[in-house]
Amino acid sequence: MVGTTFFGNFDLASLAIWLFWGFFAMLVYYLQTENMREGYPLETDDGQTAPNQGPFPLPSPKTFLLPHGRGEVTVPNGEREARELAMARTAVSEGFPHAPTGDPMVDGVGPAAWAPRRDVPELDGHGHAKIRPMAQAAGFHVSAGRDPRGMQVQAGDLKIVGTVSDMWVDVPEQLVRYLEIDLGADGKRLVPMPMVSIEFNRVVVNALISDMFAGIPQHKSNDEVSLLEEDKISGFVAGGVMYGAEKRSNRWQVLFG
Repeated sequence: MVGTTFFGNFDLASLAIWLFWGFFAMLVYYLQTENMREGYPLETDDGQTAPNQGPFPLPSPKTFLLPHGRGEVTVPNGEREARELAMARTAVSEGFPHAPTGDPMVDGVGPAAWAPRRDVPELDGHGHAKIRPMAQAAGFHVSAGRDPRGMQVQAGDLKIVGTVSDMWVDVPEQLVRYLEIDLGADGKRLVPMPMVSIEFNRVVVNALISDMFAGIPQHKSNDEVSLLEEDKISGFVAGGVMYGAEKRSNRWQVLFG
């Protein structure tokens, strides 16, 4: 009779739990392999293919169409970064830090490292550049706090290096991302807002000493900054916290002689 003898002694509850565990295992496998579309195969600190790639295989290539006419990208694609990093091992085993062999601020290693992002500006949902100078962003003004434009910029060694000429704002997010600093003969540079302190009568950038500002990577456009330029700028300024520490520690000698 249907309903009483069709399944006999078959345990429906056991079937349900095993179906759940099977689905869960396949979900974990799918999510993990999809997560491996970028950054794989794994490499050692020297850039060689790592001997241990983990239990999951690389997924088959998938092509994604980029918005706003920016073409398409296929991942994984087997491409590897062409940069030769100026670093040397400090130990035979993996996991130990590498020491810079050149100028780490220029070579982009350690705290000053940057990733090879696309050399195009980030776009908003309408296809417009997200980050723009406030002078060219209609409707934006400083509504609270001190307006840093026109203020002198003080470096970590207490020297004045230039003046703030503009603020670059994230238009859809409505916040300041960078301060534009006029260095005079060395041109203009962008400094990330989180690395800046706006004081009563000046702007302080403790991360960099005065002779480092001219080395900040330049942005090629006057009205937009690319993803690659952003990474290089942020890496350089952040790297100054470590690589400019020795000269910055002598600032009291600069102040008191």
